[in-house]
Amino acid sequence: MVNQDPAIKISLIQERITSQTGFKISYRKAWMAKQKAIVKIFGDWEESYAFLPRWLKYMKEIAPGSFYDLCHDELFWTFKPCCDAFDYCKPLIQVDGTHLYGKYRGTLLIATTQDGNNNVLPLAFAVVEGETLLAWSWFLAHLRLHVTNKQGICLISDLKRRSF
Repeated sequence: MVNQDPAIKISLIQERITSQTGFKISYRKAWMAKQKAIVKIFGDWEESYAFLPRWLKYMKEIAPGSFYDLCHDELFWTFKPCCDAFDYCKPLIQVDGTHLYGKYRGTLLIATTQDGNNNVLPLAFAVVEGETLLAWSWFLAHLRLHVTNKQGICLISDLKRRSF
């Protein structure tokens, strides 16, 4: 069940177990079973985070010129083909952030642009502790240094004035 739909609701797991076996299981048991299945399918949080440096090195091998900066609890990365494609896009960058939920919390920051056909092109990503002035400054500095140093680029964000 979980391998077909990792977002399956616990109540649906309970219903399926009851219909297949005739036994009624508690919400907690169904939840624990789902967590074990997720670990078996996707690996646990520690394994995933431990694999990250290897994944980043592999990214640089298959996309030479790509860049990453993994320091302490912050990670920035960008793909060279996306940076190269930016030369042919509108001179505009949109930035946004979204909260990460799960065992390791944080914020995913994203910079995108649009090509001439209004298709979205991802430019850079970062995982930071939160949407703070320091985190945004760090992200935007990396964006300027590793994605583009062109002048006259319009930066669009939904950041509140108090964020800066």
